[in-house]
Amino acid sequence: QLEMWQSDTFDAAAIDRELGWAQSIGMNTMRVFLHNLLWENDPEGLKKRMNQFLEIAAKHKIRPLFVLFDSCWDPDPKAGPQHPPIPGVHNSGWVQAPGAARLKDASQYGKLESYVKGVVGAFAKDDRILGWDVWNEPNN
Repeated sequence: QLEMWQSDTFDAAAIDRELGWAQSIGMNTMRVFLHNLLWENDPEGLKKRMNQFLEIAAKHKIRPLFVLFDSCWDPDPKAGPQHPPIPGVHNSGWVQAPGAARLKDASQYGKLESYVKGVVGAFAKDDRILGWDVWNEPNN
């Protein structure tokens, strides 16, 4: 989920192609995962890329449900290039947001609050968004 949004790996052409496939089979919504590290490393860039994603999704009549946090898989997320998928391992490249260390460190909560308020605040009145999923599988 990190590589979908990072400036070096955001691929609007691939997103357009894949959302076109989704539209062709009748999809009109989907869950799309964000990550707090994206906000911490490049808040303006993330908002720009989210807007670009929303423009593409709207073209295909798809309204996303953005997911802010996730407790699945790797508990030690790091920004930047991600390791290649491990063959035969489901979601082998998926990372938790915010990750175990941040959840245990109350001094980090302000950064997480800033992320939520910044992202949701920027798009709160955007009709292209179906909704916000605060946390996928909390305490997984």
